[in-house]
This record gives sequence, structure tokens and C-alpha cells, in this order.
Amino acid sequence: MELAKTGPCMACLVLQMQEVLDPELVVYGCDYNHAKSGNLRRGHMFGYALCKWHHMRHPMEGNTFATMRQIYGPSLLDGSRTFHETYGSDDELIANQTYINELRSGTNG
Repeated sequence: MELAKTGPCMACLVLQMQEVLDPELVVYGCDYNHAKSGNLRRGHMFGYALCKWHHMRHPMEGNTFATMRQIYGPSLLDGSRTFHETYGSDDELIANQTYINELRSGTNG
């Protein structure tokens, strides 16, 4: 969880992989979003990093909501369906987070 919070944001990373967000715009320093099932948290191991925009719809300093939406896409607060249609399912984002954590910690085997 702590490694995830240092970034990168999993939603930003999806946009970078889709080549719609420049790599230098991917946000590091994130919140940890706990995935839910039936509106209950699935546990600490079931989550992923999201920047303040993608998690809580807080625009980055000097940006409007419209600018943020144009550059970074929808946030989780724009609705779960829209968020997951854009960035993938919770399970896909958790898998991405696990992979990034393994790469960053040197434990990919």
C-alpha cells in the first residue's frame, strides 16, 4: 500500500499506455483506492494508486475542472461505470498495481 501511494497513478498510466497522456504528465504521489465488492472494502491488498484528480476530482493547482477532464479524463467521482469503462475494472487496475509494485521493488520473478 505504501509503495503504491508513491505512484504512479494507475488511471494516468492507462491513459499513457493508450498514448493519450504524455509520460511526463503521469502523476506520482497518490491516494490508495480500496476496491469494493457490494459497497464493502475487499481488504488492503485489493486496491491501487490514484492521483487526487482520478480519486477525488480535485484539480491540480492552476487547472479548471474542464481542463483536468480534457487532459486526464473522468474521475471516480464522475461515476463508477464511466471510470471503469475508461480505465478498466478494479481487478485489472489491481493487477496493474501489483505488476508496477513488483517492478519497482525488484521482486518480479
